[in-house]
Parts: sequence; structure tokens; C-alpha cells
Amino acid sequence: MLAAISKRLGHPVWPARSRRKALLSRVNAWLTPEHSPTVTYVGDNRVLVGTHVGGRQIAFLVEADDRLLSPWFIVSGAFETALTNFFLRHLRRDSRSIDVGCNFGYFTCLAARHCPDGQVIGIEADRRIADLARDNIAINGFQGLADVICAAASDNDAGLTLYRRTFRSGNTSIVNVGESLTAQLGEPPAQPFRAASVRIDDVAERMRGGVDFLKIDVEGAEPLVLAGARETIARNPGIAIVMEWSPGQIEAAGFDLRGFCDQIAALGLRCYALERNREQEIDHIELAAMPYQAGIVLRRGH
Repeated sequence: MLAAISKRLGHPVWPARSRRKALLSRVNAWLTPEHSPTVTYVGDNRVLVGTHVGGRQIAFLVEADDRLLSPWFIVSGAFETALTNFFLRHLRRDSRSIDVGCNFGYFTCLAARHCPDGQVIGIEADRRIADLARDNIAINGFQGLADVICAAASDNDAGLTLYRRTFRSGNTSIVNVGESLTAQLGEPPAQPFRAASVRIDDVAERMRGGVDFLKIDVEGAEPLVLAGARETIARNPGIAIVMEWSPGQIEAAGFDLRGFCDQIAALGLRCYALERNREQEIDHIELAAMPYQAGIVLRRGH
């Protein structure tokens, strides 16, 4: 086994004695996570997960009965690692971020932990989940540094009808997926609810000195969010937008995919695919042809 692991880690099959101890240390780190999550059920359908993100400890309350986000997060303490690594590469002590579709506040709290001189605002439309994010800010002591707005981000303030997925709060959307899918998953039909809506341009006025990062994960409503962020994008030339790319959801929400790519280009935004340790630039035609991605990066052109 050691020989196979040695090869995988890039060492000669049988390293010299002076290197063998170091190899064994790396093997142990590979087989056992550096920080296994600490998990406790605290009642009221909440699980408390203590984990490390970028070497810094953060505590999170998550839904016990969630079937989408909670299971693997509880088991591993890891969450959307490609996006997490992007933020760990680029966040500064004073970065200012808006987290749209923040759910239980993972990226909101990540930014607050790593940017003690910055500011972060999370936006979450579902009141129950917004309360989770609010409480996660509180238990980590991020008050004054982070805040949560209970609303849906859109291109106006007229409100939106959303559909809540029982057991899958991360899939709350402007799209009703239909009873055939929920029945197949053994879940009740999605339930409609009315949410207040806000424009990112209005939220940005609460940021002290501008916006460095805008994270968007809204299950198909991304065109509405970007349309409501035009002024913010224009006023912040260094802004980085990290956005879930879900072509199927965008089209199910009634938007034309090529039209949305044209909207992105009209905002002066260049597109980048997230790779393991870097961002690879792609053009807008390539973007339109891309399948689902947990995140792509949009930056102002130079």
C-alpha cells in the first residue's frame, strides 16, 4: 500500500529513510482529514457543525432534515470546494461582499471570518433559512461585520413568487419543478410563497466603500439579479462575480440562454471557468454551451 501511495504523492516507490518519515506523515494526513467536523444535534431541526475553512474555525447551524446540502456538509465539513477555494485565494482582510441566495450563510460567514476589516451582506428569501444565516452570524460573533436581508434579489422591488422545496431549501426557486419530480423524490409538492425583493444596486448603498465580490446562487433567477446590479457593476471596476451556472434552470425560468450571455457581455463582463487552482477565461459563446457548473467567475473587462 505504501508503494502505491508513494507513487500517488509523487515520491519514488521506496524513498530513502530520511524521506520515509515525511512520506508517512503525508500519508496520515491524506487518509485522515486535518480537521474532522464536530457535529451535535441541538433540537428544533438544527444540527450544529463545527468545521475549519482555510485553517479558521467556523460554526454552522444547518437543517437536520435537509437532503440537499446538509448530509455531506455534516459528514465532511466541506462545502462547494471549488467556490470555497476561489474565495480563499482572493479574499483580503478588507474585502466587501454580497452573498445572494446565501442559504444558511456558509459563504457569508466565510467572508466574515477571513475579512475582519471588511463587510458582508447575505440575501436569502426564505424566512426560516434567513433565520439560520442570522443565527450563524451571531454564534460566530460576526455582528457588525455581517448581516442578512430576508428578500429575493431581483431587478425591482415589487416582490417575487418563489417555490419552496421541502427537504431541499437550496432549491427554492422562481420555477415550480412540478409534482412529478417531487413525487419521484418522495417529497411533498413545492409550496409557493411571496417574498419581498431588492435590487443589488440598492443593497450596495449599504456597503462601506463599494463591492469587491458578488456571489449569486438563485436557481435560475440569475438574469434578474444581474439586471438589478448594473450600477454596482459599473461603479466597481474590480468586482468579481461568482455565479452558479445552471442552463436548465435559467431556461426553465423563461430566460433565453444566449440572450443572457449577451446581457453578461453588455455589462462588460468577461467569463472564467473555475479550475482547481485558477480561473480559465472563456468567451460568451463557450459559456452558452457549457453544462452545469457550481460556479463561474465574471469580471469587468480591461
